[in-house]
Amino acid sequence: MKPFSISEKVYDKLKIIEGKEIDEKIFHLLETNALMRLKECEEQIFRFEAKYRMDYKGFKTAWEKGAIKHKRSHQVEKDFMEWEGFESEREKWLGTLRDIND
Repeated sequence: MKPFSISEKVYDKLKIIEGKEIDEKIFHLLETNALMRLKECEEQIFRFEAKYRMDYKGFKTAWEKGAIKHKRSHQVEKDFMEWEGFESEREKWLGTLRDIND
């Protein structure tokens, strides 16, 4: 374990966080942050799923088959790139949560 120090001000603020030991409190903060970011990704993904009436895999398959209307329009290409980014970020945060809980 690597030792570290924190200021009194930060230590005082950690009193309101769940956990008895500093490690527990920090892990709780990390988990809460990862869950919040995961929720943000899920909300954005849901927006795209509702807009295109399919999940990302379905959209990607339809894109590759040329079944997406106006697939070369700026908006559709932008949506595809953003959707892909949120899917990737979602996986990152799920991995982070797995790591925290191991």
